[in-house]
Amino acid sequence: MSTQVAPDVDLKSRGIPWHVVVGGFVTLLVVAILGHQASARDTDDEDETGFPFWQLWLLLWGVVRLMQLLLALVFMFLIILVVRQRSILYVPTPPGTQRSPGNNPYNLRSPASWKMPFEDVWIATEDGTRIHGWLVYQPPDDWQGDEAPFTFVYFHGNAGNIGHRLENIRDMHQRLRVNVLIIDYRGYGNSEDGPGPSESGFMMDAIGTYRWIIDRINNPVRNQVVKMRADRILLFGRSIGGAVAIRLFAHLLKEQLEQKRRAEDLSLPLPAGLVLENTFTSLRDMAVQVFPFLRFLSFLLRPPLIFDEWKGADGLKFVTRHLDHWCCCLLSGLQDEIVPPIQMRQLHGILKEARPKVLKFFVFQHGGHNDTPTRGGEDYWKSFRRYMELVSESEGDRRQGRAELQLR
Repeated sequence: MSTQVAPDVDLKSRGIPWHVVVGGFVTLLVVAILGHQASARDTDDEDETGFPFWQLWLLLWGVVRLMQLLLALVFMFLIILVVRQRSILYVPTPPGTQRSPGNNPYNLRSPASWKMPFEDVWIATEDGTRIHGWLVYQPPDDWQGDEAPFTFVYFHGNAGNIGHRLENIRDMHQRLRVNVLIIDYRGYGNSEDGPGPSESGFMMDAIGTYRWIIDRINNPVRNQVVKMRADRILLFGRSIGGAVAIRLFAHLLKEQLEQKRRAEDLSLPLPAGLVLENTFTSLRDMAVQVFPFLRFLSFLLRPPLIFDEWKGADGLKFVTRHLDHWCCCLLSGLQDEIVPPIQMRQLHGILKEARPKVLKFFVFQHGGHNDTPTRGGEDYWKSFRRYMELVSESEGDRRQGRAELQLR
């Protein structure tokens, strides 16, 4: 099968329709010309009276008009960005694609196309929205007794559906010998729309997914063939999915800390760790990267003008401040044209200040935003396997540390 990766989306091109820009510019230009003609008549009148500085005055008038034009364009651009920000950020159906995996090209419709054993999964979230996913699992005969493979809870990027990630899932399944639970967020794929894609909605989807898998482990269905363990779960996130994974981990940790302070039983165990690929530090930082002129207006890039902040860096800081025994891996493609690689280095810098039990940072010279696994080739999977080996080796120490839940 040919190499298939999730579709990239040019966020700049989604920021404001070209016809709106042209129309606004023409309108403002006409206003400026009419204003110039009126001013020219006034200037002629002044010239008849012998006003000596009319040329300087005309120059200053032109500068003021130009500044007004630029400010009006910037203001119009900001208004449209604010109104359209969620439609810019969340792209369930990129150009040339269909929303449902069932309408994808044949080899992107189902794990069955890749001959992987799987279950079709439906998960109810806190607000009643039902989301769809696949649980791709390892053959149970490969694992004896209480042994179980690691399970990745996979949060994909902002564009396309879970079918667009099937080749990546196949490679994880074969090369890492892991189970993979991947879901489509609300408004994506076959999942219900609910109130529509948003940060709060995505987090309800993520929390509901994690609760579902823990419940499935604790209460196996009849004749279950999937082998999983609660202490062998890793959160994987690419692009915005990394921000989802970070926020989910921080949410679960905060919930545990509050329950311990209230001397309550812990409701949900923590994942073993995180794997973050081409993830950004915050949506504010991304907005400045995509639209550089916003750097001068960054003080405005906060609620209520920004609906979804996605503060991944702050989430990581919270985890590193309060937890010792966990694992984290960062996978960065240096040719990423959407998320600047420097943002992955900034996340790594946060982690180095209070290192988790296992910390690995791998960079891939030719990796793009969505194709780092394919362009990274064998080096990518060798690096990933090394991280998984370290996670396995640290299990004893992490288990003891988690029992104590050491706080920083």
